[in-house]
Amino acid sequence: MDTNDSRHRTGRDHDWQRELVEALLDSLTLRDRSGRALLEELIGEELGRRLHLREHPTRHLQFLELVRACEAVEGGLPALARVVSLLEGHSRTSDTVSALVRERVTADSGPPPAPRPAAHGPAPVTRPRAATKAASPDPAAGDGALDFFVSYTAVDRDWAAWIAWELEDTGHTVLVQEWDFVPGTQWPVGMERGVTQCARTIAVLSPDYLRSVYGRQEWQAVQAADPTGLARRLVPVMVARCRPEGLLASVVHIDLVDLPVEQARERLLTGVGAAASGRAKPALPPRFPG
Repeated sequence: MDTNDSRHRTGRDHDWQRELVEALLDSLTLRDRSGRALLEELIGEELGRRLHLREHPTRHLQFLELVRACEAVEGGLPALARVVSLLEGHSRTSDTVSALVRERVTADSGPPPAPRPAAHGPAPVTRPRAATKAASPDPAAGDGALDFFVSYTAVDRDWAAWIAWELEDTGHTVLVQEWDFVPGTQWPVGMERGVTQCARTIAVLSPDYLRSVYGRQEWQAVQAADPTGLARRLVPVMVARCRPEGLLASVVHIDLVDLPVEQARERLLTGVGAAASGRAKPALPPRFPG
């Protein structure tokens, strides 16, 4: 399968996941936390194993993780369809979930396409899959994990672009809405990938960001996946003076407020380097204090 076919399949996979998540979101039975907990427990009983799912701040992210967990386990999707039918009875949600699961199971179990006969001469040499690499990852298609996801509000768009540029200029891979959510992109899928699959999330801190509902959902999702901060998955970068509160206040941030460009660049890159390594030891020895 070439790169274009792979991306096309990945795009279909994301569409299928999105439709299944939307069907679950329509359910009144699964709207509250207890209904979702019962769903997960019954699926585990069907499979004979417990599903270990992380807690997410939104139902959308919780259902998306559930769907992916079921995809990763043999018999997981049929178990999901059976349990939804058990809880819902005959409803639009159960009918849609069952139809989508049948579609997926049928597609996955179908025979592989027959090879095309060569017109003349020997069959062409097939290049190994690992040798085919896109020029850059496609954030919407999920072409592998990236180093950084930049979480920001529209007011701070220029700061987000500057931060993303500086990071990519030093060899990092970055997912940022300004550049990567091109026409045709599924916005919720791109955002979900940013907070769950990128190694670290940069939260561009400003008064507007602290008031942003979506900004809060993004940093809380990252922090929920790394509650102790040992993996340093959440890296706040303050670009306008503000006062984070609650859990966000406990995370050490990189302060770029009122710095000239060279100092801001140095502090940003030093800060993210320390977040990656877990230490900020200077290159030169400290001055003798005596």
